[in-house]
Amino acid sequence: MLTKENTDVLASLNVEAISNYTEMMKHGHFVVLDIETTGFHPGKGATIIEIGAVRILNGEIQDKYQRFIDPQMKIPKKIVEHTGITNEMVDGKPTIGEVLPEFHEYIGDAVVVIHNEGFDWKRFLVPMFERVGIHMKNPVICTLKLFRRALPNQKAEGYKLGTLANLFGVSLDNAHRADEDAYATAEVFLKVYEYVIDPETVEVRQHIVKPVEHTPAEVKRVRYWEKQITKKKVMKRHYISLRHEDNFGTVYFDIPTKVWYNKDFPLPLDFKKVEQAVLEFLSLETVRALQEFKN
Repeated sequence: MLTKENTDVLASLNVEAISNYTEMMKHGHFVVLDIETTGFHPGKGATIIEIGAVRILNGEIQDKYQRFIDPQMKIPKKIVEHTGITNEMVDGKPTIGEVLPEFHEYIGDAVVVIHNEGFDWKRFLVPMFERVGIHMKNPVICTLKLFRRALPNQKAEGYKLGTLANLFGVSLDNAHRADEDAYATAEVFLKVYEYVIDPETVEVRQHIVKPVEHTPAEVKRVRYWEKQITKKKVMKRHYISLRHEDNFGTVYFDIPTKVWYNKDFPLPLDFKKVEQAVLEFLSLETVRALQEFKN
């Protein structure tokens, strides 16, 4: 509940400074999300271990989404201490390649709302979506940028999520967990949304699942590959060369998990269709046959 102090904060918002965001707020369908990772740089091996999200539809929180993700590596001790997410909590959970197509359906046509777009979205989620063939084009509202513009006098206190939650009277008891952070971000966002948006200007929305874009690429070659990692672990993959007009690239099928990943093909892919094309190219009938195939 807003106190007088919270109301005063809203009254002090520089609404003109966030006009680009207020236009997006009229969309009416938002997915507010947060992630936890094993480190700060995907280029150095960091990956996602938890995704949390909240759907806001027509001004109300509708549902929540949470998934642990098996990083297929040990979580560093500092990350365990920071997030409370242990190796036991993620062991045996779906891999990132299994979770992201499902999460793409959850996001649908929503405007993505995220606290620190540069880290969660641009550094991790967008490139990882591309690894499973999905090129994300949803508009994004970064609440960190929003509040830096709307509350320029807040610089001394900062714009961390916990600080903003306290500023607007929002509970955040379990920070640095994706589901809790996403929910707190959603509540903070709603305070501003309800203050600056006239409900009559909002287009009433429903959750629409966006189809995965697909490039009808031709299968040119399939190559089996394996590598002994430890005495008990062997990596097994099929590397597939694809071509579409002047675009060439490679994707691969991780045999143990039955998950597809994009290595360097530059265009969107629906891997269900790629899988069918590969089966036809090899004259195979089932995914199990593809798992057993060697050349």
